[in-house]
Amino acid sequence: MTVARKKAAQAQRGHPQRAQTQRGRADTSPHDALVLLTAEHNLIDKLVRQFDRARKADDPVDKGKVALRICHAMEIYAVIKHEVLYPAAEAVLEGEDKALLSKASVRHDGIQELIDKVENTPADDPTFDALVTVLGEEAGRLMKQEEKELFPRLRHSRLDLLGTGERMAARKTELGTAPIDRDTIRQARQVITGRD
Repeated sequence: MTVARKKAAQAQRGHPQRAQTQRGRADTSPHDALVLLTAEHNLIDKLVRQFDRARKADDPVDKGKVALRICHAMEIYAVIKHEVLYPAAEAVLEGEDKALLSKASVRHDGIQELIDKVENTPADDPTFDALVTVLGEEAGRLMKQEEKELFPRLRHSRLDLLGTGERMAARKTELGTAPIDRDTIRQARQVITGRD
């Protein structure tokens, strides 16, 4: 587990870790944009491992439920990045750093296609396990690349990480508490049970 992931996990549990800065010691806020994103990475990794356990147990209902939770977490993650982080980062990044941001955005579009396929495939379909596994692998690659290449550049940029993180947290809360429409419920029922 990387240092950033440990800090995100501790911040998520309410134990903010102290980080060394040039002026001394300062708290890392759980609303720091990169800490929030790393916590989302941890959540998605946890759900992918949970799916793997459900897949081995060969229970289509459990597999369907966990797969939909992965899709929901990935969709919220993508929305907060596309609506809040990317515009803010694009305003302060230049050249190669901005190109890295564009690549991440394109990869998210590919992941969204996989999410759509998972959400429209019954859990007892022979291709379901492969679809969710590939979704988990692609998401893992994207998150690892962001943590390795993009996050350090954002940390050392002029980006207001606390302000951006607070806007991201507010948007995440808004998305997580939004009412669910009947079509979404019907679609989830179809994935879990294979029937309408």
